[in-house]
Amino acid sequence: MPATVPPCVGFTAWADMALDATVVLTLQALEESMWRSETRFDRAYMEAVLHPGFTEVGRSGRVFSRDEVLDMPHVEIHVDIPRATFEVSEIAEGVALIVYETLPTDSVHGAAHRASVWVDGGKRWLLRYHQGTPAAR
Repeated sequence: MPATVPPCVGFTAWADMALDATVVLTLQALEESMWRSETRFDRAYMEAVLHPGFTEVGRSGRVFSRDEVLDMPHVEIHVDIPRATFEVSEIAEGVALIVYETLPTDSVHGAAHRASVWVDGGKRWLLRYHQGTPAAR
């Protein structure tokens, strides 16, 4: 049974017992940084966070390489991440799966289910894979 790890007021993350609260908080902060323009489009930050083999499957179904993500032009990001949908699980030693939902605040695109795979790179966690899938509403 997963343990409830409350990283902040009003937030409940579901995490496997193998992941301690510090790791869950770190992964939460890293994942949320992908949704802030000031970090998502900071090339040095993204180069440090993205695994060399990173791949993303966007909400549209398009596949993006690490280089394509690094070369994306800066845009403002307006997305809410409902805290109740955020879950962190250790799927193998040093490998975490994060799943959650995003809700755009000013876009014609609807909600999306999100999944990210983070790997422990020794010195820091690295984003290895991300996928967005349109949510049926």
